[in-house]
Amino acid sequence: MKIVEIIYILIFLMASIIYFTVGVSSFAISIFFLVAGSFILVKGSDFFVDGAVNISTKIGVSEHTIGLTIVALGTSLPELAISVLASYHNHTETAWGNVIGSNVTNLLLILGFAMIVMHIKPSRFAIKDSISMLLISFFTIFLAIDGALQFYDGFLLIFLYVTFIYMLKNRKAEKKMEKTHGKNASLFLLIGVVGVGIGGETVVNGAVNIAKYLGVKEIAIAASMVALGTSLPELITSIVAAIKKHHGIAVGNVIGSNLVNLCMVLGLSAVVRGIPINLHSIVIIFFLLTALITPVILKKKWISRVTGITFLILYVLFLLCIYMIG
Repeated sequence: MKIVEIIYILIFLMASIIYFTVGVSSFAISIFFLVAGSFILVKGSDFFVDGAVNISTKIGVSEHTIGLTIVALGTSLPELAISVLASYHNHTETAWGNVIGSNVTNLLLILGFAMIVMHIKPSRFAIKDSISMLLISFFTIFLAIDGALQFYDGFLLIFLYVTFIYMLKNRKAEKKMEKTHGKNASLFLLIGVVGVGIGGETVVNGAVNIAKYLGVKEIAIAASMVALGTSLPELITSIVAAIKKHHGIAVGNVIGSNLVNLCMVLGLSAVVRGIPINLHSIVIIFFLLTALITPVILKKKWISRVTGITFLILYVLFLLCIYMIG
């Protein structure tokens, strides 16, 4: 067993003991819950993806299909767990703030870092998918024009994602992955699901309590600290992919995760409970801005270290705005 897995288990046990004994009664414990919960979420998602890929490769599913479905859903499990649980507990600002904040983080921070690390050459599919992301982003805001996403809006968003995945079948299939025996795949899936569940619960509790202690809105914590924590799988995947010159993975991971966040995560959260959304929030403005400029940059091939640095500056500006304006 790797040292990371040992640390994961120890933090998992410690967080569980604290949660079921003393709860989140102090600021220090709230910080611990946020950090430990984020780590558990990332490792839980990692276990889930490993298990899912092992099972998929066992039956010979193509890399392309796995990457755009199972892996995309797997890296978005932290967002899914936090937003759905937050919606269930009626912390609706955390529910939608995490999704919108994660999408902004994915584009400005993660794609920005990737562009700095390596000169990315986006494929035509990446450009098409970024346009799909743009259209779905504006459509989501259109659904919330009455000030909320209702359960039927949630079902519609989920339907959009299913339709998007169905349309992928028309793309030229990549080579099939080699079949494996999928050793310990079911165990990895189980550990991943449990880890994501516990991690999501601890992060939600920690974030809400930190917001109360600091006297800031839940939306600020959700769109910054929580969103950054849940975007760690995408961050690591895209940077490593960029370093290894896997440009398709670096860009596709970001765009695919954003589509999952909008359609599946926000959709399921709205199905659980209607989500009031403040369309005048600075978070929404940055969300639409980043969704709008990404396809233009990919289409015009304005991809360079200068663009990456510009994205990082915009991300810092985003953080400053949500805490100063909200």
